[in-house]
Amino acid sequence: MLGILMMAVMSVAMVSCGSNTPTAEDVAKKLDSKETLTQNDYAVMLDYCGDYAKKAQKYFDIINPQPNDSTAEYQRAADDLAKLSEKYPYLDMFRGVVYNVPLTDFDEANQKKVEEYSKYQAFPLPDGAGVNMTNPTIVGDIEDMPFSNGTDTTVIATGDGVAVDTNVAH
Repeated sequence: MLGILMMAVMSVAMVSCGSNTPTAEDVAKKLDSKETLTQNDYAVMLDYCGDYAKKAQKYFDIINPQPNDSTAEYQRAADDLAKLSEKYPYLDMFRGVVYNVPLTDFDEANQKKVEEYSKYQAFPLPDGAGVNMTNPTIVGDIEDMPFSNGTDTTVIATGDGVAVDTNVAH
């Protein structure tokens, strides 16, 4: 009986020691204590934000096409989005870090995570990822969205890229 108990304790010890992946709570504690973050810590934050962004996308897909924020669909989706956010207590903390970390500070695996999650609206893009909006000739992203003033639904441009203002003084 003692032998079985010892084997169980050893198994639990080996499993807990063998795991180098920190939890979201572990990473939050490191941030609070201003410890240096590892690539594993960044991976946890990226996956945490990415998991939220994936789940939130279905609500953004309902919210975005609404003509205003007073439709029933908008309100239901916004309420559901707020409930989802409550399930991610470290979201704001992790987003703040991810926004401010240069993309080049991530290793290749984490850069791939950024690329994968960047297709979701709620994912925070690290510094240097996405469109560089500091260029004065870039006036915005090209989106598949109609101009919405209530009557005109013409799509002025579609696809990925940036809209360039050719009227900018040189």
